[in-house]
Amino acid sequence: MVVDMLDSFGLKKRWLALCALLVATALVLVPMLAQADTQQGEPLYHTLNELTGKCFAYVNGSVYNQRVEELVEDTEEEYYPSLSECVAAVESNKADAAVQLSYCCQLAVNRRPGTVTLLPEPVDKVTEGFFFPKGSPLTAQFNELIDKFEADGTLGTLEKKWVAADESGKTLPEQDWDAPNGTLQFATSGVIEPFSYVGEGGIPKGYDVELALLIAKELGYHLEISTIPMDSIFASVASGKADFGGTLTETPERSSVCDFSHAVMPTTISVIVKTQNASNDAALLSSLSDSFNKTFIEENRWQLILSGFCITVLISVSAATLGTLLGYATVLARRSEKHGLTKLVDGYQALMGGVPLVVVLMVLYYVIFGSVDIDGTIVAIIAFTLSFGSTSGATMWTAVRSIDIIQEETGLALGYTRNEVFNKIIFPQARQQFIPQLTGQFVSLVKDTSIVGYIAVQDLTRASDLIRARTMDAFFPLISTAIIYFIFCRLLARLLSKLVTRFDIENRPRKIEGVSER
Repeated sequence: MVVDMLDSFGLKKRWLALCALLVATALVLVPMLAQADTQQGEPLYHTLNELTGKCFAYVNGSVYNQRVEELVEDTEEEYYPSLSECVAAVESNKADAAVQLSYCCQLAVNRRPGTVTLLPEPVDKVTEGFFFPKGSPLTAQFNELIDKFEADGTLGTLEKKWVAADESGKTLPEQDWDAPNGTLQFATSGVIEPFSYVGEGGIPKGYDVELALLIAKELGYHLEISTIPMDSIFASVASGKADFGGTLTETPERSSVCDFSHAVMPTTISVIVKTQNASNDAALLSSLSDSFNKTFIEENRWQLILSGFCITVLISVSAATLGTLLGYATVLARRSEKHGLTKLVDGYQALMGGVPLVVVLMVLYYVIFGSVDIDGTIVAIIAFTLSFGSTSGATMWTAVRSIDIIQEETGLALGYTRNEVFNKIIFPQARQQFIPQLTGQFVSLVKDTSIVGYIAVQDLTRASDLIRARTMDAFFPLISTAIIYFIFCRLLARLLSKLVTRFDIENRPRKIEGVSER
């Protein structure tokens, strides 16, 4: 059936060849590759002083650069979405060192053996805590329970559980308790193992998550967990979209915006550096088999990718449909020749054309709908509808304006109303011009949806980010995401091309009424 569909689009040979190449890579070439050397290797640097003037990679939202700058002079800074990107930057010589908490760094080194290792000298000791909106009564309640859990050994038990190498025991308690006080919204990054990461089935887990669950149980709440990028968590908590976030290092600047709980786990800041004589090419080839398995097979992560793809399709199709209707509405508003409506459309299109879409998305979620309990997917559809409505409306109006005014005057002279002239004469001709452009804009819309992870929407790109943060490997998550986007956009372009052809009046059979065919 799929082959027949591809054949109808003229893509049979191309896509079969691509699929054959992918299957050959996965089933033949990958298993033949040797496993990587499991030894960590000798570090390229041994002390912090040796990194003077070097480039450090940090996770977005990190404050560890402040500690590094106190100890190392003339450092350069680069920021990445997660530790996996920081490690990749070190491996590819885009950065000289990556900085994160010691537990996270050790896991990253274990998963990238032979290319990176830990700097023997740590940066500093730190403590992490949950954070809340200013004045939240939850702060005191959390502090009381954190002190209790520290005294009875619960915190120590959780630490041993989540930093252990054995994954079999890392399970979360079921929320089967009564929750007379309702549900708490908990925002976490989901990319900092062992504190917060995404496990099998896309379920957030980790030290922070289990501790938050235990506290919620004691307080009579259920817990709803959302994973969003680190640099968006503060906005989520400050705006009230989340009741609390966790866990982060407290600083005076952060304390001026949010209240922090007592410390929950003492740890240190560590530095990841490249190993001596590390070979990126050899490491890449030797780890392909393991990378494929970790990306798709372990913990059924293919389900995470599939779920993310479905969200991408939902947002894209919904926004394109509603955006087309909105664009048509702006054309009608302009044709009404009412000064107020025309100015409103001009302002709307100027605003959408002059503000980055990611900013529009975050303003809608954290400001306009900040106090409203609304799903991030709905907000994403609204944002992309506004964006697509602006561009599609401008495209439609340009096509409408290109139709000679004489045709409208002729229609009016024949007794048609102004609306009838537009619907029967002007718009059908304009449609022939703007539909091909709208198809290209639709395909671009699909790719633009990759930013929705900023508002806790787990689309295809965000799923890839979560997997990369878990495996500390970028190859297959990025390649698979690129291939999925490519195939979907190509199929979508072909499908829309077929629809455009059906609307083309030149491809329709012409019949003259009153004349029989022979």
